[in-house]
Amino acid sequence: MKQTKFLFDKPVTKDWLFWVFIAIAALNGINAFQGVTQSGGVNTSTFSLVSGTIDGLFVLLSAFIWVVPIYFIRKLIRKSKNKRQTEQE
Repeated sequence: MKQTKFLFDKPVTKDWLFWVFIAIAALNGINAFQGVTQSGGVNTSTFSLVSGTIDGLFVLLSAFIWVVPIYFIRKLIRKSKNKRQTEQE
């Protein structure tokens, strides 16, 4: 079985699921950036910086949540493939 790190196969950058995560995070980030520009732009007050950091972490967490079901589907498919290969041998 392949070694994983945070649901992604090692090396992480060679796993297609990692790039799905990056794409989802980028789309969420673009949406968040549009919200910032519509609200009048970047504010550098301490509250805004803390709030922006929390928003950024939430963007990453929400992208990770979308990847979890895909990971489990992939895991089931791999398990069934391995089972079939073992039965054929």
